[in-house]
Amino acid sequence: MINKKKISICSRTFYNNLDLRSELEKLFKNIKFNKSNKSLEGKNLVNFLKGSEIALVGLEKMNQKILCQLPDLKVIVKYGVGLDKIDLKYLKKKEIKFFHFPGFNRRSVSELVLSYMLSISRKLIDLNLLVKKNIWGQITGNNLSKKKIGIIGCGFIGKDLISLLKPFKCKIYVNDIINIDDCLIKNKIMLKKKIDIFSECDFISIHIPFNKKNKNLINKKYLQLMKPTASLINTSRGGIVDEDDLYKLLKNKSIGSAYFDVLNTEPPKKNSKILKLKNFFISPHIGGSTKESILKGGLLCIKKLAQIK
Repeated sequence: MINKKKISICSRTFYNNLDLRSELEKLFKNIKFNKSNKSLEGKNLVNFLKGSEIALVGLEKMNQKILCQLPDLKVIVKYGVGLDKIDLKYLKKKEIKFFHFPGFNRRSVSELVLSYMLSISRKLIDLNLLVKKNIWGQITGNNLSKKKIGIIGCGFIGKDLISLLKPFKCKIYVNDIINIDDCLIKNKIMLKKKIDIFSECDFISIHIPFNKKNKNLINKKYLQLMKPTASLINTSRGGIVDEDDLYKLLKNKSIGSAYFDVLNTEPPKKNSKILKLKNFFISPHIGGSTKESILKGGLLCIKKLAQIK
């Protein structure tokens, strides 16, 4: 049975992915897609959602300023796991139903972190650049095996990363963990203070959500404790790591390297000073964007939309 409710699909993923688009078009008669290939903001977002009863959002900022202009909106379904752009208190106040699917992309993000660790250990990026400059020589790297790994934020993704690291027999320290007893016992990992993790570990991976409490949480206080050979990895959210403090410590090589998938400002400004550092590496927020993860998350959203009466 075709659902006739007015639905607006803000997330570009659903128009760009033919499988997801065709599935939506089968189920819903009155549906509108964002075809701009950009995240919608401000007036453009309000105009796009005007008159809609249901919205499927991705990176769009759904705050009180936006929501108060959408009196017909009754349901929001969120594609993606970050909730830092959703005003949950206002949704509750206005009795707007909200659905999301935490952890659906855990494997794609944890695999990206593991790829960073292996790339850092074997200096793959440096070696690739040398060969392309017609320099055929070796730079000796390290094994990832038996290294000390610190995980800040051990929820869905942090725990999945632990499972991927098992064959490497690393010593794993965690901080800010969900279900302490279960995770510690099953994986033989150690609960540590942030100070200990930053001073002892070879790799530190950030997996906490962005909120007011966590803004610039990882700053000079912790970063200055890192070993000069250690690497910081952030695939969580921009704003958690103080980028000014990180820049200074990377520049004077107090920290070995940083591999980030997120930034305070995305996309970054052209004159961003941290991007000019040779020991800072960035990917364009691709952590959850594998074909498998996109399809899985998209189908979860569509299933929920189909259940809405």
